Amino acid sequence: MVRLDLLNVGIVEETGGILLVMHAAEMARLLVIETGLLEGQAIALEAQGVRADRPLTQDLLHEVILHLGARVREVRIEDFHDEAFFARIVLERPDGAARPVEVDARPSDAIALALRAQAPIFVADRVMVEHGIPEEREGRFAELFEGEDGGDQEGGGGRLLH
Repeated sequence: MVRLDLLNVGIVEETGGILLVMHAAEMARLLVIETGLLEGQAIALEAQGVRADRPLTQDLLHEVILHLGARVREVRIEDFHDEAFFARIVLERPDGAARPVEVDARPSDAIALALRAQAPIFVADRVMVEHGIPEEREGRFAELFEGEDGGDQEGGGGRLLH
């Protein structure tokens, strides 16, 4: 597994969909995940530190997990098939059991939850090799790295592009 950080959130003008640009510094690759408008907005808001007036679904889920005494240990993007990425949320149990609870999730929901829980996001090496693209700090992806302070930002940056 390779650590991912949210690098950017962008809008696909033609479809109105949202692109999540995830950065795997260890492999110098980007993973781009397309998601729906609402899921993308929830991620962008959290990345920008903006709170909604009322809890979003990911806020609610995070609160429920915390009130049950558990915590989000990590999120894993484990597979890609049928044109979709597949993720798992790994929860640390309150009873201290050695075996964590793993829950199947859409990557967008898992990423939104990970950002709220300040939990790391990982991707399977095979998925990154097969579906990631080489990072380019010069050229077509240069604008994704603008404003970066040179170091990895804990939990990712994420700014809304137009």
